[in-house]
Amino acid sequence: MNPVLMLTRNNLELTKRAVESVFAQRLRGVSLWVHDNGSTDGTVEWLQESGINTYFAKTNEGVSGPWNRGLRFFFENCRTPYEHVLVLNNDLVLPDYAYAELLSYDVDFVTGVAVDHPVGPEIPERMPLTPNPDFSCFLCHRFAWNRIGPFNERMMLYSSDQDYHVRGHRLGIGMWKANCPYFHMRSSTLNNASPQEQAVIRAQADADRATFKAIYGCDAGGPAYEKLFLPVEA
Repeated sequence: MNPVLMLTRNNLELTKRAVESVFAQRLRGVSLWVHDNGSTDGTVEWLQESGINTYFAKTNEGVSGPWNRGLRFFFENCRTPYEHVLVLNNDLVLPDYAYAELLSYDVDFVTGVAVDHPVGPEIPERMPLTPNPDFSCFLCHRFAWNRIGPFNERMMLYSSDQDYHVRGHRLGIGMWKANCPYFHMRSSTLNNASPQEQAVIRAQADADRATFKAIYGCDAGGPAYEKLFLPVEA
């Protein structure tokens, strides 16, 4: 089986497109598990009617906690643990080759590359992997999860992906980006939220960035952040 974990928070029409692209994958045995963060726009009802396996949170639990809940389920709590999980945002559309293409790389953590336009059916030229993962679509193998552990839930919405990247690097777990494009409508949860919810999200984002800086002594980006990935001296 080839499981997919998707987080949702409103944006029903985008979710429908993302789900459709998951079930259109050429790879056999794809199954979808959704964590819904308290949607209020009909997403809950649609998921229930669709029969998709879903955990329904009563409120917006963010990103880190739901990622951990889903990955623990697949890697730790199943009778037979899965070897890998594809984790997706709900504001993207995968080309039908995406899952199989990411699985074809012999690495423990690999992502696609987000683009701002629809992607055609042809598999792109295979290029060298780059060490700048995109966490809106990532394939995590059980070995990486067992080594790195869960995402840091002190950062609820933002920066826990950068934290995970740093921790993986320090443990010798490479996190790579492949030339496997997918259409991503970035920041849809924020952009389509009410003004009141936007304010809450922005406040939490600021708090998450401050937490990252308190841990590493730098912002999650820029030259000081890049220095965190320099080779570790013996």
